[in-house]
Amino acid sequence: MDIRMLDPDEPGYFFNFRNPLPHNEYYAVKPQFMPPHGARPIVDDATGLCIGYTVAQAPGLWQVYDADGRFTTLEEASLQTPLIDPLDIALIAFGVFRLLSSGRAVLDVAAGKSISSVLSEATLNMLRGRLKVGLSVRNLKFTRTTAAHMAESGRYIPVNILEKAIRYGSRSPDAQKMPGMFLYRIKMTRLKKIVEHDKIRYVHKEYTLHVVVRERDWTISHFHID
Repeated sequence: MDIRMLDPDEPGYFFNFRNPLPHNEYYAVKPQFMPPHGARPIVDDATGLCIGYTVAQAPGLWQVYDADGRFTTLEEASLQTPLIDPLDIALIAFGVFRLLSSGRAVLDVAAGKSISSVLSEATLNMLRGRLKVGLSVRNLKFTRTTAAHMAESGRYIPVNILEKAIRYGSRSPDAQKMPGMFLYRIKMTRLKKIVEHDKIRYVHKEYTLHVVVRERDWTISHFHID
């Protein structure tokens, strides 16, 4: 573990964070229920988070699963941009829904080619809402040190994943044995978009997230992955 000298009394504050990750990287927690083989992530540029999965059932028709791998709905998405050639129909099955920071959804189907596609607002709201299921309504605080790390692309972790570490991860006293400080661990995955022969795929690399929390006011005093 990356041992740091922590100040047990460093104040915690509420922050809003912007996603500093490269545009082709996202994070996910391993789903509780594995979606079907061939499921494709639904990724959110604003948070750097995988918010669900899709499985193409037919061109323009998808099974939609939440971030925990639970089936949520069958979605017939409107393909707003006319298909350029018949090959695009085959590519749709391998497309990945990506929510842009502007809020617009696109279906990335190949290198340099996206089809404007709108998942229904009801489906998007359901997926976002399910990210919070089982988590505390209490907002986490951060020290100024940990908040600064959240601005670094190499250190940033989506807040939802930090919350999941505290709710579902293993809990133990922190390494420095400071009263009231506890270490939480959870397995997580980094998704990196790779383009090969004009096809898009996401490479999954697993990490363990370590989060040190001062529980009296739920302040994150340290976090890192290895």
